[in-house]
Amino acid sequence: MESIINISAEEIYSHPDNPRKDLGDLTELADSIKKKGIMQNLTVMRGHWDEERNWQQSGYTLLIGHRRFAAGKLAKISEFPCRVVENMEYKEQIGIMLEENMQRNDLSIFEQAQGFQMMLDLGDTEDQIAEKTGFSRTTVRHRLNIAKLDQEAVKEKTEDESFQLTL
Repeated sequence: MESIINISAEEIYSHPDNPRKDLGDLTELADSIKKKGIMQNLTVMRGHWDEERNWQQSGYTLLIGHRRFAAGKLAKISEFPCRVVENMEYKEQIGIMLEENMQRNDLSIFEQAQGFQMMLDLGDTEDQIAEKTGFSRTTVRHRLNIAKLDQEAVKEKTEDESFQLTL
């Protein structure tokens, strides 16, 4: 049976390959956490990668709850309720983060595209990606095409509010 344990913020490390790159504005969430505390636990696994991407047995790697964790730190929370998962291979780690993030509508099209590409690189088919994420196969294919574009050029274009991406 899994249990929820409180873990010190200092022992929790963000996953280096979290598909969500932009956590967005955290002030509202941080304010809510200050008032009510952390309402939903984080999901972590034992151990973490250091700055040189070497695996360390100490600490915990954050799999689900990156926004909550960052907002909690802003709110000066020192301990977080966490569900600890065991024996999770790298592909499963990426899969769980992608599935969690893909279900949110605040991921950008480009973050979705990069996430789908990562799933494809890890061996999933377009059909499997569609099934896991709830997106249609057509949407998955379109996002994968976006992932093939020059990301720097696309990023530059999207900063122009009049720009609209079409395939």
